[in-house]
Amino acid sequence: MALDLQHVAAELAARGLRLTRQRRAVLEALADTPSSLSPLQLYEAARERCPELGLTTVYRTLEVLDEIGALRRVHGPDHCEGLMPVSAAHAHTVVCSACGRVAEFTACDVRRISAAAARETGYRITDHFLQLTGLCDRCAARRSAKRRP
Repeated sequence: MALDLQHVAAELAARGLRLTRQRRAVLEALADTPSSLSPLQLYEAARERCPELGLTTVYRTLEVLDEIGALRRVHGPDHCEGLMPVSAAHAHTVVCSACGRVAEFTACDVRRISAAAARETGYRITDHFLQLTGLCDRCAARRSAKRRP
């Protein structure tokens, strides 16, 4: 997934923080995966770039990335929360229910659903998060191949 390190560095600087080697390792590990990662998976991937990285640093970095809007939470096939970088100002995700691969899409027309939710609940809807599940092209092809006699 695309990740704008300059934007993240500017957001960190605005909070009096630096883009340290450890934070950069976390960001690069996030950006280099085609699926979402759990914090522990992210820790393991980032340690390949920065062996001295600590798990606490990963959690603190994730907290800051969440605060600045650079992180998206994704629920994968095993229903555990995963994390991935935000690559578009407003995007949603589709997750492969077989392999966990994640893709983003920007199409967004949830006005009717938001209006119905507001009517039914009395809530004032201020934002939304949309995640779809399905089979990626590779997993769909594998399933089709298995069904052929």
